Amino acid sequence: MKNSMFKTGFLLLSFGFFLFSCTSQLLGIKNQTYKSYNRNSEKGYIVCFELNNATIVPKSVVINGIVQKISSTNKTGTTYQINVIAQTALIHGYQVKLEEKENGIYFEKDSKLFFQAVKFKLITD
Repeated sequence: MKNSMFKTGFLLLSFGFFLFSCTSQLLGIKNQTYKSYNRNSEKGYIVCFELNNATIVPKSVVINGIVQKISSTNKTGTTYQINVIAQTALIHGYQVKLEEKENGIYFEKDSKLFFQAVKFKLITD
């Protein structure tokens, strides 16, 4: 009885690790960085990353609790560059969207939305 429970637990754990490794390889996120800025009454972050899989569409990015949608204008080749506005007086009525999530990217594949945590590297001058 103990042996079969151990085998079942081991198989479930192995399957979980397999799914996790397949998901992270599937996304192919590289060169994930962000840099903060403070200029002209606006504060925020410039978030950059490369994505090698064209079938998976990034929909929004989460950085330091702020969510910013990603549009097609944010894409150049396989590289995405997104301006995540944290505070602004330049855009009348602008609302910052906050979320209690770790840093990462929301993706859409096969009409389903999923979140992938990403460890963005902070670039300092």
